[in-house]
Amino acid sequence: MKTITVFTIALMASVSSMAQVVRTSYQEVRSATDKIEAMEVSFLTQELELTSEEAQKFWPIFNDIKEERNDLKIKKKKLMYDMAKSFNTMSVDQAQEFVDGMFDIEAALNESNFEARNRKIIKIIGPKRFLQLKKAEYEFRKKILQEYRTRGR
Repeated sequence: MKTITVFTIALMASVSSMAQVVRTSYQEVRSATDKIEAMEVSFLTQELELTSEEAQKFWPIFNDIKEERNDLKIKKKKLMYDMAKSFNTMSVDQAQEFVDGMFDIEAALNESNFEARNRKIIKIIGPKRFLQLKKAEYEFRKKILQEYRTRGR
């Protein structure tokens, strides 16, 4: 009986410490993500030289586009996870549902509403600075990846 009690206490302590590690890891990832997003806003603002009036119009549209794309990417990951989980037991009809779901998400990622929103951005900052935005986004990703590789070594 004493052995079972000691084992149970040890198991509970272990689970509690693992939960703390997971919680800390999530907080660290969230903190790093927030820092990267803040760096991106700063980098893009500096590169585009937005006036305060332009920034007030630009950032809500830009953030909406980014949020919608992220939501679709999360949906796609969930769909892929669900597909992988049931792959060995799925029927042909279920497989077709997964294929249709993937096509729907891909179509939404490429949908014209992104074009319409990008056209709104172009109206605010002009076509040349829109291209500068695309270039700056690319440069920022490249900079972040390069820093990640440097720190990883």
